[in-house]
Amino acid sequence: MTLTRTIAVLVTALAVALTVVALRAEVTHLQFRTSELDREADALLNQVRERELELARLRNPLQIRAGLGDAREQPAVQNAPAKPRNPQRLPPRRRNP
Repeated sequence: MTLTRTIAVLVTALAVALTVVALRAEVTHLQFRTSELDREADALLNQVRERELELARLRNPLQIRAGLGDAREQPAVQNAPAKPRNPQRLPPRRRNP
């Protein structure tokens, strides 16, 4: 082999090696980001499940009846009579042009 051909082969091998290293680094970064997103998705799914369980508990007829029973046992609070409204109304505000 001539010197030029040897240098060309070594430069090509170096370029391929650097490309492989760069691609592996990118793949590693993408795998890490994917695992982070998977963990976030799992946490959000757990929150959704907790909220669904809470809603199911609130929809439970036995608890609804128990809550109504507690409300029936408490004395009703009488509200003060409402003030009569002023029958005279002000004209609507006019906007400046």
